[in-house]
Amino acid sequence: MNAVTDRVRRTGPRELSVSVTPRYRLMRWLVRALVRPLFDVRVSGLENWPAGPFQLVANHHNGWDPLLVIAVTPMEPRITWFGPREADFSRGFKNRIMAFFGGMIPYDPAGTTMTSAVRAVRRVFDADGVLGIFAEGRIGFDETSLLPFEEGATAFAAASAVPVVPCAIVGSTDLWLRKRVDIRFGAPIEAGATRGREARAALERAVREGILELLPRQQPTLPRWRPLAFVSDLLNGADDVARRRDVR
Repeated sequence: MNAVTDRVRRTGPRELSVSVTPRYRLMRWLVRALVRPLFDVRVSGLENWPAGPFQLVANHHNGWDPLLVIAVTPMEPRITWFGPREADFSRGFKNRIMAFFGGMIPYDPAGTTMTSAVRAVRRVFDADGVLGIFAEGRIGFDETSLLPFEEGATAFAAASAVPVVPCAIVGSTDLWLRKRVDIRFGAPIEAGATRGREARAALERAVREGILELLPRQQPTLPRWRPLAFVSDLLNGADDVARRRDVR
């Protein structure tokens, strides 16, 4: 295996499609056909979506989260997700599926240059698309709060002066058959010509507050009867499964 092939395997596809292709239509149809019968997914705030391009910043409870969002949002503009930390897209069922359908910009700090990541993000915005980011960087298990944001969670929006739409995914920490999950979108926050560290920090605070306003005030209790509860961890990594068990 030469160095170029090895790099592609480690860091994922670079020239990702950012348009609504037949493959993307198929993926979206399969996602909706899977998610809607499994869960009771409800959406609010779609009237807040501006015209593309914009950045979608969401909280994160489960590996199902991007599929849940895709299942309730319009086909256009297409959502491209930033940041799956996958080591090898040629191995593993979930990795192979993501590599086939695209729709993500993988970022591995050990193998991906920020230049290539920025170039991929620019292609999304140039196509009037949506860049989706789970700002916490890892799965959290408290439905009422947020983990600290990763540094640069709103940096792409600030650099490109595109609006940011806050998104709260409520109810996906624990999933079972017909579990209700609410996908809530807040009003867009204009990034404008955000320059300087203080301005970027202010934008990040505004986005964080926008998501917090959409979260419930009380942690839900788990019922005893949870049919097909195993689906909750189907798309979670082993480390996330272990962390969730430790906090319960």
